[in-house]
Amino acid sequence: MRFCVCVFVLLGILGLFGCQGETQPRGQELLMAKCVSCHSNQITCLNLGKDPAYWENVVDRMAHKGMEMTTEERAVVSEYLAGLDSGAEPVCQ
Repeated sequence: MRFCVCVFVLLGILGLFGCQGETQPRGQELLMAKCVSCHSNQITCLNLGKDPAYWENVVDRMAHKGMEMTTEERAVVSEYLAGLDSGAEPVCQ
């Protein structure tokens, strides 16, 4: 019985470490999938550090130009970009 408990505890601990791999933030995923399909990240990189209103305006403008993105996805991308400092990776790599 004690052996089974030890095995389950060990498997649980290993499972936790296995789940700690790096995952991209949703905003980063959307940025790479939607924005980079039309232009490079260079222009985005040059504007990092601007406030949320700036990024909301940019993302809305891109949507009006034909970028397919839901309202929720627009908010996620705007928030992600507004939270990055100038020169931040991976946008500015």
